Amino acid sequence: MALTPAQASELAARAHAGQVDKAGRPYTEHVHAVRDLLAAHGEHAQMAGVLHDVLEDTGLTADDLRARGCPEEVVRAVVAVSRRPDETYDELIARAAADPLGRLVKLADNAHNSDEARLAALPAEQAGRLRAKYARARAVLEGAEIRGTLVVLYTPQPDECRTFYQALGLRFVRERHGAGPEHHAAVLADGLVLELYPATEKRTTGAPRLGFTVPAHRTDPALEPGRYTFTDPDGRPVDVHVA
Repeated sequence: MALTPAQASELAARAHAGQVDKAGRPYTEHVHAVRDLLAAHGEHAQMAGVLHDVLEDTGLTADDLRARGCPEEVVRAVVAVSRRPDETYDELIARAAADPLGRLVKLADNAHNSDEARLAALPAEQAGRLRAKYARARAVLEGAEIRGTLVVLYTPQPDECRTFYQALGLRFVRERHGAGPEHHAAVLADGLVLELYPATEKRTTGAPRLGFTVPAHRTDPALEPGRYTFTDPDGRPVDVHVA
């Protein structure tokens, strides 16, 4: 059963129980504020907002979220804004900026962290360091607004196309946004999302030319390094550089 926004908030409250922020306030106040800042962006954004720190600051894992019915788009965003071991803050921000929903969540997180009412509760030197840190992050996140983030292919053969692109090394998950159709989605290394949707009368099959660079060990069967041109099941030419 899919996790609801209310259940996501309850899960975050339990996970962060007893935690406090830098000023000693209950940490749930922060995650609820981030959730509310994302209200205009829909339920998935609010769920990602309230859960945005559970992977970094609690014992929950991405698989725990999936097991509780958390939508994959939400899990992907929470992973994108969660700092990895040995990762710098600037590296985290660059990675968050590459995920469309993660970028929105990190901007909301940044906005609440930058609130002068919160910073005023900290020692002046610490508050000054944080202002500079958040301003630098905001510049990266806002600068990521105009960028390619999504390619959608409408096809009468979504499963066959998924198999074709999986053989090139892409990894797909099944998704459904609201009442929309079920489809396949894959995230490329630079954050670009490729989605395969079933074609309809209004959204018929198109024929854009696509290009990918893939490591040889990800292809199935394995390909020798070099450049190839394939044709997918709908007749789209696909240029592949195998590294």
